Amino acid sequence: MNYRPVFIAGCDRSGTTLLGDLLGSSRWSVTTPESQFIHELLLRIGLGDFSQAEEAADWLQEHFRYATWELGLDDLQLAGLIDLYQPRRSIENLVGVYARRHHPEKPAADVWIDHTPDNFKYQGMLKHLFPDARFIHIVRDGRAVCASIKRLDWGPNNAYMASRHWADRLREAMAVEVSEGDNCLRVRFEDLLQEPERVLREVCAFIDLPFDETMLCGGGLHLPEFTRSQHALVGNPLHPERAGAWKKHLSSAEIRDFESYPISHTLLRRMGYATEHAQPPQLSTLRILGRYLHDFVHYLLHRSRHRRMEQRTLARHLKRVQSPDALGAMAE
Repeated sequence: MNYRPVFIAGCDRSGTTLLGDLLGSSRWSVTTPESQFIHELLLRIGLGDFSQAEEAADWLQEHFRYATWELGLDDLQLAGLIDLYQPRRSIENLVGVYARRHHPEKPAADVWIDHTPDNFKYQGMLKHLFPDARFIHIVRDGRAVCASIKRLDWGPNNAYMASRHWADRLREAMAVEVSEGDNCLRVRFEDLLQEPERVLREVCAFIDLPFDETMLCGGGLHLPEFTRSQHALVGNPLHPERAGAWKKHLSSAEIRDFESYPISHTLLRRMGYATEHAQPPQLSTLRILGRYLHDFVHYLLHRSRHRRMEQRTLARHLKRVQSPDALGAMAE
C-alpha cells in the first residue's frame, strides 16, 4: 500500500510521541513506534551493504528498534517484504504489516505518522525517498525538556548538558524548516496542551488528514513495552498545567546552568520563551568541566542496564519469530 508519510521530529522529550499518538487516533492514519532502524536500513541499502534481501532481513531481526514493532515475521516472511531496488516499497511493506498487525480496525488508513525524534538528521534522505512527505517540528521550552529528561537514565542528566543537547537539536530542526519552507510546520508543545483542538486542526489541515474529535483523547499509538513507563501520560487527557510544571522541578541553580549556554539563551527567546536571566549567566570553567564529567559518569553507570534491556527485548522477539505459531502476515 502507498502511504503518505508525515515525519515528526524535535528534541527528545519535546512531545513527538504525544503528537504522534494524537494524530494516530484517526481512522485514516497509522502511527508507528520510533523507527531508528528505518534510517539505518535505508543507509545500508544505499551503501550496498546487502547483496540480497535475506541479508537485510537477518540484520533487521537483530535490530532492537525493529523488534519493538512486534511484527512477528520469520526470516522468510521478512525477506519477502524487502526490495533492495525499491527501498520505499520495502518501508511501506513494513508499515503495512504493522498496520494490519496492530490496527486491523483501520484497513483504509493511508497516512503514516513517524514520530522518531531524530528524523530531521536524515531529512535529505527521507525527502529523496518520500518526495510527498510532510515534516512537523515540535518545539518545547528547553528547561521543560531538561526537567523531563534529567529524571531518566538515558540522555543528558544535568541542566548544562541538557541545554547544549536541546540547542543542537533545535538548530538542526530550524535548518530543516528553512530547507522545507512551507512543507514544514512548527508546533509548540505548550500550545498543543493549552489549545489542543486549534493546534490539531491546524496540523490536520497541513497534512491533509480529516480532523476528528477523538484525536483529543489520544490512544492512537501502540507503545512498546520498554518505553511505556517513560510515556505514562500518552493516551490520557491533556492537562494544560503540564506546560509550566518544569518550574517546580528545576532549582534556581539548574535554571542558571541551562540559561548559561549562550545559544540556548538566545533560542529560548527566539522561540518565544521568557528567560529568567536577561543575559546568559557566567559559569566557571571548573563547573562546566564538572557537568561534562557528571554526564559521562551517568552514561557509564547506566549503559549496561540499557544493553540488558535491549538483549531481553531481542530475546523475546527472536523467540516469537522462531516459534511455529509466530504471528505476522505477509504484505500484499
